[in-house]
Amino acid sequence: MSEGRVSVVKILKHGGSRILVSFLVILAIYIATMVTISSSGSEKTYELDEVIAENLSSEHLGIFVQLTEIDPLRGEAKARILPWPGDEAVGYTFRSGWLPNRKISIHVDSVVGNSRNGDNLNVYEVGVPTGGFDVSLDESPESADRPINLYPFDRYIYEVPISASYEEDGDTYDLAIFPQDYTKQIDTYDVRMDHVLWTNSNRVITESKKDINDVVEELEQGLSSSIFTVQRSDSTKVLAFIIMILMLSGLVSVGTMTYMVAMHKRPPTLSSLTWSAALTFSLISLRGIYPGSPPIGILMDKVVYFPALLMTLVCSLWVLIMWSKREDYLN
Repeated sequence: MSEGRVSVVKILKHGGSRILVSFLVILAIYIATMVTISSSGSEKTYELDEVIAENLSSEHLGIFVQLTEIDPLRGEAKARILPWPGDEAVGYTFRSGWLPNRKISIHVDSVVGNSRNGDNLNVYEVGVPTGGFDVSLDESPESADRPINLYPFDRYIYEVPISASYEEDGDTYDLAIFPQDYTKQIDTYDVRMDHVLWTNSNRVITESKKDINDVVEELEQGLSSSIFTVQRSDSTKVLAFIIMILMLSGLVSVGTMTYMVAMHKRPPTLSSLTWSAALTFSLISLRGIYPGSPPIGILMDKVVYFPALLMTLVCSLWVLIMWSKREDYLN
């Protein structure tokens, strides 16, 4: 038997096999988790939008809604509204903007007035190249069920009611509209948009014939309402869980070392003192890398971070006391 093979066998006999098995188990769990996240993650289906578009008149104004920023502490979200004509009778589209062929008015319910006049009514003149506008959305009361305190399982819900009309020969007419989600990945969040009725925001539209007929009837009248559900991405949840495990591992490591030193099974050396202090301060650094920078005082802090920090601090102090009282220390 070669020398290299003998050394491998010795390593496996002295606990190496258990280390190898634990490594393989962790690797398998990680691969399975990543595959699950990748397969069920951020791909969106637009089948419902296609069905609605097929039943909607061609002379409608598409409205892309893009959430750009989420602020859980203020209970608000920033969104960009981009009108996009579906027919030349309504307007022409450029690469990033559009040109209205009618005098169009768009109203989006917003916390802060977003138009030039400081209100929520945006008016577009005929033949003037233009683009979109930004609005501030208020959280729905349903968001209180899963607030920031439950990070990374917090969830936020925003309703975006939109109405539109146009003027012709001094008269005002309803302008058919069609809101669609144009949200890219937002930092640590996943976003899902659901169509609901203007008259009943609790009724989520499905592909049933009745739902399609009801929502198209409202859209043809220039009325629409959409619900945006925002929650942490799977990758964010995985990383937060890993950080929590690291905190608990640091606590177990310092606690075990302190116990071994206190029971005189290990000497209170300077390296053990340095190690315990380093692990204690590492917990502070770990807390700072939570994705999304949640505020101090969330439930995870109270259950994991605060107890781990306090207990590792106490263990470090005990190691310091036992190290300072060593009787075999030679000056």
